[in-house]
Amino acid sequence: MKAIIMAGGEGSRLRPLTCDCPKPMVRFLDKPILEYALLHLKAHGVKEVGVTLGYLPDRIKDAFGDGESLGLSLRYYTEQQPLGTAGGVKQAQDMLTETFCVLSGDGITDIDLSQAFAWHRERGALATLILKHVENPLEYGVVVAGADGRVRSFHEKPDWGEVLSDTVNTGIYILEPEILSHIPDGRAYDFGRELFPRLLEKGEAIFALAMDGYWCDIGDTGAYLRAHCDALDGKIRLPLPARTGGVFRAKSARIDRSAILEAPCFIGENAQISAGARIGPYSVIGADAQVGARVSVKRSVLWQGACAQEGCQLRACVLANGAYMRPESSAFEESVLGENSVLGARSTLLPGIKIWPGKQIGEGERVAANVVWGAGNSASFESGALLLSSPAQAVFAAQAVAAQRGTHELLLARASGANASAYASAICAGLMAQGIQVLDAGVCTLPQLRHTLSSIGADGALWIADNRLYPLDAAGAALDKAAQRAIATLLTRGDYTAPFSGITHPVISLGRTDLYYAGSLSVRPIVCECALAVFAQTEPLMSIAERVFQRAGVRARVEWEEEMMELSRGETGVWLSETGEHARFADETGLLSEAENELLLAWAALEDGAECVVAPIGSTQAIARLCEEYGVPVSECKNDPAQKMRAMMQAGQFALHYDGIYAALRVVELLSRGGWTLPDWRKAMPEICRQTRTVPVDVRAKGRVLRALAENQPEAELTDGISIRTDGGWVWIAPSGEHAECTVVGEANDAEFARELCDFYAGEIERLAKMEN
Repeated sequence: MKAIIMAGGEGSRLRPLTCDCPKPMVRFLDKPILEYALLHLKAHGVKEVGVTLGYLPDRIKDAFGDGESLGLSLRYYTEQQPLGTAGGVKQAQDMLTETFCVLSGDGITDIDLSQAFAWHRERGALATLILKHVENPLEYGVVVAGADGRVRSFHEKPDWGEVLSDTVNTGIYILEPEILSHIPDGRAYDFGRELFPRLLEKGEAIFALAMDGYWCDIGDTGAYLRAHCDALDGKIRLPLPARTGGVFRAKSARIDRSAILEAPCFIGENAQISAGARIGPYSVIGADAQVGARVSVKRSVLWQGACAQEGCQLRACVLANGAYMRPESSAFEESVLGENSVLGARSTLLPGIKIWPGKQIGEGERVAANVVWGAGNSASFESGALLLSSPAQAVFAAQAVAAQRGTHELLLARASGANASAYASAICAGLMAQGIQVLDAGVCTLPQLRHTLSSIGADGALWIADNRLYPLDAAGAALDKAAQRAIATLLTRGDYTAPFSGITHPVISLGRTDLYYAGSLSVRPIVCECALAVFAQTEPLMSIAERVFQRAGVRARVEWEEEMMELSRGETGVWLSETGEHARFADETGLLSEAENELLLAWAALEDGAECVVAPIGSTQAIARLCEEYGVPVSECKNDPAQKMRAMMQAGQFALHYDGIYAALRVVELLSRGGWTLPDWRKAMPEICRQTRTVPVDVRAKGRVLRALAENQPEAELTDGISIRTDGGWVWIAPSGEHAECTVVGEANDAEFARELCDFYAGEIERLAKMEN
């Protein structure tokens, strides 16, 4: 027996899953639906298969080729115009010289075709229609047959008044080649609506067989998800990976020990499940998909390369290839995130909402309508970093950065880790395509990169950590808002000039830049009476810290596990940030608060003879009181990373705030020079009573809320947020430029009043946010 698979469907009701692929290529348990149809035919002895194509035909041809990989011989018949089900099959009449089977390439079935073939032969039928009993036949073609199986009537999508049977046409037929002569050439013609009713009128031998076995026409998202549930329940006989305790798990999948898998579920090749994640029953995690820490997945399907970052909630939703959910975002029943689309952090897809491919949803949004139109390569910056959705986007991002900066050579470096390596390779390709000379500093920390940049005098630098791209200017500072907007616009529109001429500059490797950087920090031994315990989160940072402290003559133990950081009496603790930029200090009583840490760095600048102390707006008011004691003014700057860095550079305080190892060395030397321990210093400094609250505010309500607050406080300072001074206290309200929230900071002479101030204004923001315009 030969077979024809009808695979020309667009699958319009499955949009956006079928925007970029024909319906037969929609993934089902990590394989295209069409592959299951082909394997089912092979299991019943079929070796030659014709495939009729219409929508995006090359996607199917490229995937299956001549069929040799499946042990089949495939031929393709592409419709140049819509020919209907019967018209499409007639195209293949050159191969249909014997009894053949017709089935749809966009449904799932395990019906016994061998039994159907034998039954057809016994009846001497011209055509045998395979039927199924269904509870609700209104969306199908109903077929009424007699006790002998001979068809009596057809009813296409009847209403309940016309329903005479619960047996419906599955679109699976066993046919004799003579039937092709009844199909007109070159025009649309349908089996169910035209061919079979006319053959019935002519008295031809048209039979129908209602069969057991599974059959599902995957018409919409709901049916698609239900079919997965049926497959995982064992209602369909399919070739699946080994099953252990109800979990179908590929051997190459990487699953953290603390992750919970609840049967039945499916984990594909190279999928990654992180710590604390929970994969609920009837969930499918496709090949190369990533499920972050504390993610909860229930009855959802993730396609190849999809990613749900930490804290996400997935409920009966579908993530297409490369779709990306940022931290703490949620997607609910029958919602779909299209291919390479990004759902912003803390955003929510309401039930049934569909996001078309390549779209970006902002942070903290509540998406209540389908997103069909909009920028496909949209981009956003966060804390000076360009957020990338995939290495493919990183190529274009690098080109946009290079075009905006107008540079000829750029320094390229990355954090450790596989993700950063993949993104760095893509960025390097993009820079080379833009005609840039790439100077490769390899794996390094941000302070190390800045030192290298200043040493060689390049036009700027790019540093990659995970999916975050940090562009730096020639001085090593973050780019200002105007430059960030220009890059985002170029990336979104894709209208930058690409001067690629076929000749690329070879990448120049800069070698061991860590040795030069470490040498610059430890040019002389320092006087340090205390012992240090240093927490370094990455191997490069740990290696540099050990070398620097040893050469500086400082007694220091460097740890990479935070559990090892319990401080003994007299030890000073230093927590280095992952980038290497920031140092957070601690004594045996615990970590300094962020405000105390700010004050410590300001004190260090004063002890070093600073003529002014740079303090971002919103810093602790204790800095002003300390500067007053030293007779030194405070220079306030905005919290924008670029403005803050430039202000620090001009005041000579950049390294204290953006080089954690340097800050640690300088602080401990200054403490030792004054004969102080860190607990002594804490006692001598002005007391800080400070409270902080973060209040969620919808992005569309932020402006209205801030306007109302400002109107209610006519004496408030309105630079970089709202600063309000009260008797014995101070409040700073700062809207986030990147998140759907506002930060409220309250500071006062005692902790209780600071808490009251913070709670009062947080409550005001919540009240105003709930009000209508």
